Amino acid sequence: MTNKIRYATYFHVCSYSTYKVLNNFFLDWPSIMASSSIKKVYDVDLDLSEIEDSSIYGRNKIDYAFAKYFLTVQKKLLPDLQKLDLSLNEARILLFLMIRKHSTATDVSKYTGIGRTETYHYLSNLLSKGVVLSTFDRPQKYYALPYTEAVDCLVRAKQNALRAVSENKDEHQNIINSIVEGMVVPEQGGKESYQVIVGEDPVHAKIARMLSAAKTEASVLLSDRYMVDLYYSEMTDALFGLAEKGVKVRLHTSCAKISKFINDETEVDMRAVGLKVVDGASTPVDFVIVDDQEMIILLNSRPAPSKKQESCGFYTNNQSLIAAFKFMFNKTGGA
Repeated sequence: MTNKIRYATYFHVCSYSTYKVLNNFFLDWPSIMASSSIKKVYDVDLDLSEIEDSSIYGRNKIDYAFAKYFLTVQKKLLPDLQKLDLSLNEARILLFLMIRKHSTATDVSKYTGIGRTETYHYLSNLLSKGVVLSTFDRPQKYYALPYTEAVDCLVRAKQNALRAVSENKDEHQNIINSIVEGMVVPEQGGKESYQVIVGEDPVHAKIARMLSAAKTEASVLLSDRYMVDLYYSEMTDALFGLAEKGVKVRLHTSCAKISKFINDETEVDMRAVGLKVVDGASTPVDFVIVDDQEMIILLNSRPAPSKKQESCGFYTNNQSLIAAFKFMFNKTGGA
């Protein structure tokens, strides 16, 4: 076995501490492989069914425990990098370069299993994002920033982009309005509609928008899990704010330990939000209704066996559905 096999999997790193451990591991790889206690990779019946792209391992099989370890760290780190606007392959290449210290595009392609043409494209993107450097050598060599510096760079870039979008939103809305006003289109206002929202953050953002627009009433029914999740997303603070503005707030939950999640003024606050602890069987579904005009139902997606369960929401202003769920809500409160 050649030492090159070691590069076939090490872009699956998950943290800076892991990076240091793996770096030392690869430096010691020849002595590890020379050890008689190491199992030959071709003696292992390796199941890579959970790994999204097993082609990265080439034709070689690696130790099962080793592969499972890298699979674990991949799941921990790559999703975070993707949140910073890196594609999966960009994140893989970046992590490869972090551990390899430097590499040519040919080697990056060879050891990550990504096509050579695509590799140049991804490297160009990483260069433009400031997390990869290149030399004037022939062939060119590529270097990655250390993990913490790369993350800081990507976070700043995303914050700047989001700030620019936020600052321009009114101007862009005016542009859209000017176009709409000049067109003759059928009136869509008041038409019943629905929207499927996928992801915890988008769902929380939708709930926050609904609550911020509440004028008369907010009715919330939550199970233990969603009560805790939405507490940490500061939804309870939003409910208290509505109550202070004179909006009627009713919060029903099966979370018996709700008092642990609310501050020292819980008694006053709980009364302000119409808190009622209900039986778990009374919360078959979680939802938020605002002004009896709009509603979001909180659900979980049904992922593939190897995928993580993901939160999603079903938003609608359908009056029949809202009336049915409001009836259910009143039943949990003994109305």
